[in-house]
Amino acid sequence: MNIRKIAKAHIATIMVLSAIFLCAGCGTDIPKEAAPTVIAEEILNNESLVIESDIKEENQDKDTANRNDVTEDQKAPAEKTNIYNDVLTQYSDMVQNDFYVDLRDSDTYESSFGEAIGLEIRTHKQDIYYTFYDIDGNGTMELIIAGGENAASNPTFSPWNYDLYGYDGTNVVHIFPDMDFGYRTNFSIYDHGVIEVFYSGSAAESGVDFYRISTDGFTPELIDSFSAVAHLEGDEPVFTYSHYRNEITEEEYNANIQGYEIALTELDWIQIQ
Repeated sequence: MNIRKIAKAHIATIMVLSAIFLCAGCGTDIPKEAAPTVIAEEILNNESLVIESDIKEENQDKDTANRNDVTEDQKAPAEKTNIYNDVLTQYSDMVQNDFYVDLRDSDTYESSFGEAIGLEIRTHKQDIYYTFYDIDGNGTMELIIAGGENAASNPTFSPWNYDLYGYDGTNVVHIFPDMDFGYRTNFSIYDHGVIEVFYSGSAAESGVDFYRISTDGFTPELIDSFSAVAHLEGDEPVFTYSHYRNEITEEEYNANIQGYEIALTELDWIQIQ
């Protein structure tokens, strides 16, 4: 019990004792032997009321604090994601102008797209989505852009990723500036800040690289690398699996990759209009 509670309890006790003494002086019929019991019960009852009142006050204080925390939490994402407004505006312009299909045969076609928009997402009209996720847990959200036809009506929507943006403290930047993500090269995001980049040079060659974002908040750092290359023996393809340049078994290849693929909680995708 804190000092405020003790003070309230003492005040209540004094008030009860005063009332009882006044009643006694006025001739109120309270048997002498019953007086201590009555006084004790009154004191306990009043202390209980004081404690109950304090609990209610504390709960109200906690509710107010919690509401304030929720409000701050709701404000924080907007404050941390508005750095990407210009990029999202470029995608919105592309969507609203039907991917500039009317300009495809003109000299202004390529320049119509915003400079932040990747090459492969431009190739055909589709639904475009975005979401934010703090991959490296440094407090700054990354922006993920994805696409998929008629994806909004799919209850198990899992869009095809096209680009990943970060923030270098001054400007929005591509996390992988040297990669054009689409159908032969793409990425997935997993738990523990893992970014999986998978690629396929042909049906006979593919690979999976794993990255984390470095401490600067925007540079990808390679943490593991696997590849699979096939050659024909007669009419049958035979694959060779490697960890970096060291040959491993198919079982080791699959087990190592699956060890990184720890799914995230479902991301909250928003369609760009």
